[in-house]
Amino acid sequence: MPMHQTDFLVVGSGIAGLTYALKVAGQFPDKKVTIITKTREDETNTKYAQEA
Repeated sequence: MPMHQTDFLVVGSGIAGLTYALKVAGQFPDKKVTIITKTREDETNTKYAQEA
């Protein structure tokens, strides 16, 4: 299994994770930001909270 290198690892693609990833990417444009999620990018608790 290959190892992946990243500077910032964001766990979750909900509103909090994506907001953080955008802020970090803007603040450190020369760094690599990786986002991991459960199954799909749009499969988040934020999505379900908006539907309730």
